[in-house]
Amino acid sequence: MSTKDARVAAIDEAIRRGGGIVAFSKAMSITHQAVYNWRNRGWAPIQRAVAMESIFGVDRYETMDPSVARILIASPGVSNG
Repeated sequence: MSTKDARVAAIDEAIRRGGGIVAFSKAMSITHQAVYNWRNRGWAPIQRAVAMESIFGVDRYETMDPSVARILIASPGVSNG
């Protein structure tokens, strides 16, 4: 599992790929304040992590709540990609 710093770095990479926080926020249909909240807590909500992976190519498991990621990875029969 990734550390908080690694998750924030993955979120930052998605922001970079999105052309900065304003463009990223528009592409994700969210406010930039929401993105700052994700960075502060160290993870994005699962549906946003999936969207970041789809739009910007950043692994969902690197940006989502690590407790959720552990459950998804450990669950047989759950689509992991």
